[in-house]
Amino acid sequence: RGRSHKKLLEYLFFMWEPDALNGENEPITVLENGFRQPSVYEDAGLDGGVPLANSVGVSDKPRLEHVTKLAKQRGSVDPYPYRHGQLIVAKVFVGRAVPARATPVKITERAYPCADSVFRPRSHEACQSRNVLGITKPGNQCECSSRQCSWFVFDQELVLPEYVVDFEYVTKVSPFSYTSYAPDRRTHDDDVINMDPVVKPRPRMIALTEELLLRHCRVEALQQITVLNLHGNGLNGLKFINSMTALKRLIVSFNELTRLEDVNHMLFLEHLDASFNKLTTLEGVKGCSRLGYLDVSWNQLQYTREELGMMRKHLITLTYLDTRHNPWQKTETLRMRALGRLKNLEFLDGKPVTDEEMATALRMAAASRISSFAILAHARTDQVKPRALSLRSTAEIILASSHNKPARPLDDDSQWFVKVTAVNLDNQHLGKLSNLEKLVHLRWASFNNNDLTKIEGFESCSSLEELSLEGNCISKFEGLVRNPKLKWLNLSSNNLTILDTGMLERLPELRYLSLENNNITCLKGLQHAVELQELYLGNNHLANIREIFSLKPIPMLVILDLYGNPLVENTANYRLFVIFHLTTLKALDGLAVEPNEGNVAKDAFGGRMTTDFIAERLGHSNFIELRELDFPYCSLRTVDLGSGEMFLNLRSVNLEHNSLTSFGGLINLVNLKVLCLNHNHIESIVTKPKATSPANAGKRSGEPGNDYANPEMFNPVLTNLEVLHLGYNSIPSISGLQLSRLPNLKALFLQGNEITKVDGLEGLQDLRELVLDRNKIKCISEYSFINQWNLIELHIEENRLKDLSNLDHLQYQVRLYLGMNRIQDLSQFEKLESLSNLIELSVINNAVTRRLLHRPMLVFRMPSLLCIDGIPVSSDERTKSEMYFLDQQ
Repeated sequence: RGRSHKKLLEYLFFMWEPDALNGENEPITVLENGFRQPSVYEDAGLDGGVPLANSVGVSDKPRLEHVTKLAKQRGSVDPYPYRHGQLIVAKVFVGRAVPARATPVKITERAYPCADSVFRPRSHEACQSRNVLGITKPGNQCECSSRQCSWFVFDQELVLPEYVVDFEYVTKVSPFSYTSYAPDRRTHDDDVINMDPVVKPRPRMIALTEELLLRHCRVEALQQITVLNLHGNGLNGLKFINSMTALKRLIVSFNELTRLEDVNHMLFLEHLDASFNKLTTLEGVKGCSRLGYLDVSWNQLQYTREELGMMRKHLITLTYLDTRHNPWQKTETLRMRALGRLKNLEFLDGKPVTDEEMATALRMAAASRISSFAILAHARTDQVKPRALSLRSTAEIILASSHNKPARPLDDDSQWFVKVTAVNLDNQHLGKLSNLEKLVHLRWASFNNNDLTKIEGFESCSSLEELSLEGNCISKFEGLVRNPKLKWLNLSSNNLTILDTGMLERLPELRYLSLENNNITCLKGLQHAVELQELYLGNNHLANIREIFSLKPIPMLVILDLYGNPLVENTANYRLFVIFHLTTLKALDGLAVEPNEGNVAKDAFGGRMTTDFIAERLGHSNFIELRELDFPYCSLRTVDLGSGEMFLNLRSVNLEHNSLTSFGGLINLVNLKVLCLNHNHIESIVTKPKATSPANAGKRSGEPGNDYANPEMFNPVLTNLEVLHLGYNSIPSISGLQLSRLPNLKALFLQGNEITKVDGLEGLQDLRELVLDRNKIKCISEYSFINQWNLIELHIEENRLKDLSNLDHLQYQVRLYLGMNRIQDLSQFEKLESLSNLIELSVINNAVTRRLLHRPMLVFRMPSLLCIDGIPVSSDERTKSEMYFLDQQ
């Protein structure tokens, strides 16, 4: 009698006789009308109670015998006709249960007047447990007899059907093995089972129209719709929803919604399911004042304080809220914060709200604002910063070691505020910083591990030197604009993303800044913290190594921590790169910077023109828009621009006054037209292979490909290059430059080098202008200009020419400059008579021009000349020259 009623509840199987009552339809009758009265079973010749069993074998035995008997009568060849069956599982209150008597008397309520139900154990002759250690148990008793029983309940109201189970017996032998077509059929079944499921296509509503909504809901007007299900469409907006003024239930799960503005001001809406979307804010449900059910799980909601504050103000009738699977700030305290603000909630995230939870949440909500009592209990009035080797904040150290609590006078309740210098309110569940305006002398403050979302309330704290806000929900780097003495700032473990907000410009004395465990992707803005000495940026989302360039203007940065950012793992030679660009560093990622690392970094990155170098100089990395680059006097030694795909629009490059020895990565700038490399150390277009030993040189001398001066051995590069400046590079030979690899070159400038002969121009058939001034050329060979038939202008001044032979290939020559050479004989000018298109000639400051006899000769013998030595040829001069030489004849 003392047992709980729950212990008297059992789940039993309905046991029915196929030969009695409705036969095979008896389970359906039970499901439709309930169990029969015990007297009905008694009148049918059965035991007088609702027949049940706690075993499938016991409850299904009558059916098995009945189906097997029918199969034999019909001559069925199926050895397992009973394979498929059905069970009714009922919840039964057995009440006072007694075992059935051994006498073969039918079970009736009259036979057991004091019992609510009777159970009959199953007799099991074949049980192996009846013979254990040679001892045979008497009668039909066995260990499993008490486990498998049939039950008879005398009150049908105590039996409630709950489940219907369809089942199949799995036999050891395949039921189809007895037929000749069994293998084929089995194979066919396997194929069907392995088929991909066929999902019937359902039209998706990408956008809503009034006509579509009317047809979908089968109504004549939008105002008649009270329930609308738009689950599983591709909707990114809910147009026309506002017109459904009577709508009470709206389901828009599994769509592409980012906001809910269209739901705003739906006064009768009570149920809203917006799960599995892309919502970033709940501002759109402000006007739904009767909303009681809201499901926004599986979205992109982040800002806990803002969303809860909105719901607290506008959704006062909300009783069910599901916010699971969103990237909330500080999810560990979300439940308590939500319950503290939404006091009518009954279910939150699928769990019922208990009274204990609600009381705890309300206490937390009451303590989420800073009160005078909280400041008084966690403040100190120390004037000197303690000297301690600790990583904790100064405010925490002072509060733990000092006993200088502010005294609160009875007559004046405000004087003690101005004496406070240190406040430590860590782990107080604070949601907002307030009541700090009276702390005008506050120097050290700590508010770690709270629920703060903004930096605020410090406008009056002009003496603030240290501030720690670690472990909060701050997402904006702002709020400290009137704290010029701030030297130490900790904002680790927040949600900051950008730093370029102008706040660092207002903190001129900031020396320590910790921004670890945030979501920072860019370091722009840190260049304004010119006094910064320690910077901690570990475990953020910095992926581009070029962000380091924002730190170069900081002259005294000695400690930098970037560990845990993607750029650390994804950048080759990351450590050397940072050390090279930030030369003042003494420690990087927790390891001291060794002196030899600086030298290695200089060797690895010094004098290299890379994409990082260009981005640093230009201040951006939008290389695809570049048309020209100008980097003279940069001490460049190599060029490495990768494949050049980022510089497809680059047309002009000026790298004068550097230390390049070859074109290097410039050969990948396929669209380059003008290249200026004056005052470098260019030896060839590409770096030549290192010289082999004398022993191997003889062996390889006959191998093809070792004559690097032969232009035919090289593939073309810079196929669009038209102008090349290689002046003042101390080039001893033109052939060593491999210029024949530049097939479209039209202007070549080689002035101021050490060239002694003209060769290596065989592949430059399109050359129009050639400048060889200030070299050491003594003569021109017959092969020097053998392919330069398109050459129009040739400058070869300030050389050592004595002979003007072998210029007859220049048939289209228009201008020729031979000044300041060693031409001594007028007969040398006769070798120029074949240049029929020459219109300008300069031979000034040669020995042959001292007596000025060359001019009339050139005018007479070369009638095409229009200018000699920079002076135009007049018609009078031409007439006099002709008369003079005709008289000589």
